[in-house]
Amino acid sequence: MPLMQPPEALASCERSLRELLTIALKRKFGNDWLNEAFESDDVQRLRDKHEIEQKRRTKRGVAEVPAVLINYAEFTQLTRLIKNHWDALNGALGAKKEMDVLLDRVEALRNNVAHSRELLPFEQELLSAIAGEIRNRVTIHSSGQDPAGEYFPRIELVRDSFGNSTETAIQVQDQDQTMAIMTKMTLRPGAVVTYTCQGVDPQGRTLMWSLQTPDGVRHHPDDGQGEGNEVELTWEVKPLHIHTKASLHVILTVDGQYHRFGATGFDAIADFRYEVLPPLV
Repeated sequence: MPLMQPPEALASCERSLRELLTIALKRKFGNDWLNEAFESDDVQRLRDKHEIEQKRRTKRGVAEVPAVLINYAEFTQLTRLIKNHWDALNGALGAKKEMDVLLDRVEALRNNVAHSRELLPFEQELLSAIAGEIRNRVTIHSSGQDPAGEYFPRIELVRDSFGNSTETAIQVQDQDQTMAIMTKMTLRPGAVVTYTCQGVDPQGRTLMWSLQTPDGVRHHPDDGQGEGNEVELTWEVKPLHIHTKASLHVILTVDGQYHRFGATGFDAIADFRYEVLPPLV
């Protein structure tokens, strides 16, 4: 696996832990798991963080920010939940003593990154390796919930340049890796939308990303720009994309004989819904 830069490694590690905790604690406490796992004051702080982020980013033109409160939990809060509810994880992270050491090491390195102190080369390698190990363990555990996930790649996150993402999806069907994001955005020809894509493959194969525009044409980025665990894709809205319920598909696949959706060659899809209207006159 390629070396992840420190901010990328930290983000990957925290995203994996949030995913694992959401699955495990929802199974333990039900849909109200957040209020069961956090103190009431902590839940209110998470809500406050979300409101502040919403106000700050919408002023900069971001249409949506994640409303899932666990996304605003700090690393120390995540590790505290892991230690307090270790049994609920059902062995997803391996041996507790080993994981405690790894999480403590990440916390120490995280402080350096947060305070703009450069890591030594071996520290960067260590942080990348730990983040990759945790992500792999969570992926394997999630695959147990979705047996097909042992073989097929999956989307971790897709976000458009307005802030709409798989994290803020109104309708999500994680088990078959099809996700519908109702953006409530109106676009017109000439608009340009950028998609930040992150994914993982349990077999370690190279991920390949593409866009299918509302006219049904699938576009593959040139020169390998659509290959990797993290990529950016761009959609330029054209007149032939005009549709009151336009679907822009971000498609993930790998170079393999078999695919989650069979002969289509698709393994995961994030379906962004927009209203695309004619140009203003």
